[in-house]
Amino acid sequence: MDAARIAKELYGVDAIATRLHGEFDDNFHLQGSSEYILKIMREGCDPAFVEMQCAALEHLGEKRIAGGIREYDGRIVWMLHWVPGKLLAETEVHSARLLRNYGRLLARQDAKLATFGHLSTHRELKWDLKRAFWIRDYLHLTADPALIEKVLAMAPDLTPLRHSVIHGDANDHNVVVQGDEVRAIIDFGDLHYTATICELAIASAYVALNKKDPLTAIAHLVSGYHAEMPLEEAEKDALFPLILLRLAVSVVNSAHRKTLYPDDSYITVSEKAAWAALRTLSEVDPRLARGLLFSKEETLAMRRRYLGGNLSISYDEPLKIVRGWKQFLYDEAGREYLDVYNNVPLVGHSHPRVVEAVHRQMALLNTNTRYLHDNIVLFAEKLTEKLPAPLRICYFLNSASEANELALRMARAHTRREDVIVLDAAYHGNTTTLIDISPYKFNGPGGNGKKPWVHIAPIPDDYRGVYKRDDPQAGPKYARHVAEILDRVKPAAYIAESLPSVGGQIVFPPGYLNDVYKSVREAGGVCIADEVQVGFGRLGRFFWGFQMQHATPDIVVLGKPIGNGFPLGAVITTAEIAASFDNGMEFFSTFGGNPVACAAGLAVLEVLEEEGLQENARVVGDYWMSALRALDREMIGDVRGSGLFLGIELVRDRTTLEPATTEASRIVNRLRDQGILAGTDGPHHNVIKLRPPLCFTKEDADRFVGVLGEVVQV
Repeated sequence: MDAARIAKELYGVDAIATRLHGEFDDNFHLQGSSEYILKIMREGCDPAFVEMQCAALEHLGEKRIAGGIREYDGRIVWMLHWVPGKLLAETEVHSARLLRNYGRLLARQDAKLATFGHLSTHRELKWDLKRAFWIRDYLHLTADPALIEKVLAMAPDLTPLRHSVIHGDANDHNVVVQGDEVRAIIDFGDLHYTATICELAIASAYVALNKKDPLTAIAHLVSGYHAEMPLEEAEKDALFPLILLRLAVSVVNSAHRKTLYPDDSYITVSEKAAWAALRTLSEVDPRLARGLLFSKEETLAMRRRYLGGNLSISYDEPLKIVRGWKQFLYDEAGREYLDVYNNVPLVGHSHPRVVEAVHRQMALLNTNTRYLHDNIVLFAEKLTEKLPAPLRICYFLNSASEANELALRMARAHTRREDVIVLDAAYHGNTTTLIDISPYKFNGPGGNGKKPWVHIAPIPDDYRGVYKRDDPQAGPKYARHVAEILDRVKPAAYIAESLPSVGGQIVFPPGYLNDVYKSVREAGGVCIADEVQVGFGRLGRFFWGFQMQHATPDIVVLGKPIGNGFPLGAVITTAEIAASFDNGMEFFSTFGGNPVACAAGLAVLEVLEEEGLQENARVVGDYWMSALRALDREMIGDVRGSGLFLGIELVRDRTTLEPATTEASRIVNRLRDQGILAGTDGPHHNVIKLRPPLCFTKEDADRFVGVLGEVVQV
């Protein structure tokens, strides 16, 4: 058929014509000064069938019709504008964001179609799931008639459900995408009036194809759809059986059509994948499937109803995590995620030694420090054995925020001063005072700017900062910026993470911290090391971050990881500073240093020692760092860190160092889709931070590097 000549004669379009797939009609891609689809309908096609499609496109506000209805050699012809992009079927990576966007677009389209009416939509159609029982006459042609019978037995009664006109064929060859965006749903030839939920079921059936975890893929689609067009309870009950029913109709139709047209490959294009998805999903209990597809959405709705709006959630598609073990987390569907993000479970999620220690002590006693108890003094003894002299006096609290707050109180009590020197982009906790000394917060959205008693020194970033890594004097040069502040300010304290985490997984250049501590002390100030993120052996070669700099602080702050997730924070200082703080005002924390918390802390120290986790951090960290640095990807500008505290800085240009902020967000979401949990940090949010539990292995590192290499180049 000379489609190019027909386009020229009927519409005056000069173009090259390429045939497209179609079950009944002849479709062509026209490429000229503009691009179109020429549709030459089957012989005997009712004009009302084409009019229905045109009316639906106009109702949806889709300006796709490029040439009205014509006739050529007894056949109806019409023309549409070409939608640029790739078909979903041709897209290798179906990210959570893409599938959710697909669901949203499908729901918006259905919402508009709910007010669309056309006589031709009320028709006998083999794809209408209300009429699906026609397939029973052809079961003998299939490879597994018993499975199809099982699916038919599960089919829900759709009569009570809401009805409307639906697209009816949102398969992966009818969805045009570009990156993670869905450009259009095409081919309205299967429009029909039926139960509205059938639309989502049909799309879900095709989303399930060629997926290792089809239910998770479907859940992403459902999440987007449900957010735009909330489903009724009866529709939620019907969805999963309808997905199976659509897959059953698809495979039976392929089996039947093969007997009629054995040489037409298009009619079996999805047959193998559909059988695989049908077999996998049919093994899932429908009640479990419903819970997996909607428990999350209901949890999210309740969270929005009862919790503050600025309580953030990780990832574009939120995770519902129900279990953790070692370096892995598991969602409500049982899917496993490699956790390279959460530094709190230092020795591993749900470590049995820590769990048992907490359980045993909780069953026996939990009270406050006004009573004598061995756990608190034993924990203090074990903790100070890990620290250099003169850091020997301990205070215990419930969190790192409380600990940093106390550290500032102690510094001010000791120096009788108020001013504090901090690093740019620093974050130290969520109390009012700590927000005031955290530029990451007070200079960010919702922040009120710097208080007059806060003084900001530049972060010693030898990759992006003023002084680079190849400058042997970079450390002392950055330290001079603190000295310049000291020329005009007499501070109570200088506080910094020994390796800034929120600042971008920064490793200070040699000599920086030692020089700063020296100048701060000469000015009468106190040096506070925030070791919450990096202390306790995470760095491999060093138990504490300040040891990398051959420096010793006056106060050390600990939190989160020292209890492996149990609420526990600590401040360790010198006898001199402790004496200044002991000024007549009692210090008391109801739960700080309680026997249960200290039992958790003691267990963590024991596990660290007995399982050799600091050495594991060194060996695996070195291996991981080498593998990441060997990964040849233009976007990877820098890999830095120590042990199992690593950062990957992503840039758009290695010369200008333009931060790849959007790309970093996309990559961590793609990693999440592939079963790896990571996050971003840094002033530009372009640094992927890696802080897994210390039981992380070389095999885990290989898995991460392999997946990262794939998602960075997509």
